[in-house]
Amino acid sequence: MRTPLQTLKRAVKAFEKSDCSYCLIGGHAASLYRKIERVTRDVDFAMVANTRAESRKLAESVIKQLGFQPVVGFIPPTPEEGKRKSVVLITSRPEKGSSKGLIDILLPELPWIEDAVERAQHNRIDLGFSKVPVITPEDLIVAKCYALRNSAERFQDLDDLKEIFQAIKILDWPYLKSRLKQHRLSIPEPIQKYAGAIADSGL
Repeated sequence: MRTPLQTLKRAVKAFEKSDCSYCLIGGHAASLYRKIERVTRDVDFAMVANTRAESRKLAESVIKQLGFQPVVGFIPPTPEEGKRKSVVLITSRPEKGSSKGLIDILLPELPWIEDAVERAQHNRIDLGFSKVPVITPEDLIVAKCYALRNSAERFQDLDDLKEIFQAIKILDWPYLKSRLKQHRLSIPEPIQKYAGAIADSGL
């Protein structure tokens, strides 16, 4: 069975050859900002191509290059979004003995993706095998708050938020506040005591 690191390396190589912008998100990105690394089996990316249709096509192509079968994943829309016009997630068909795929690729239909991917191009982090664009801590906080608005009981997202706020003392607060306001998001109540300036602003 393929390891997450092997999947990560091969995915980065495939993305670098594709006509798109991408970044690492999810648990692997969160681990880079936490004091204590967390274990995660799947690898998550966000990507943006010239059009949404092309983004989906390229995401499916990357997953095929990794030797997986791409399938459409599902993320429930929030009431604020309304009906979506295109697919938001391409994942890989689970391998035998697994309940989920090894790689998820989020597409620009999700409202926070384009800003996050653009800013990540200036946040390349050396992962030992390559300098990879990684979602910034601010955009990762936005992404986690978005996920928690859909499902408030996602323990791992709550824990990631707590760890990020505790580990990173210098954040772009004006940007973070503006994006939370733009997407009608708020810091979950259990995390507000760790959020400092944002909690004090009433967001």
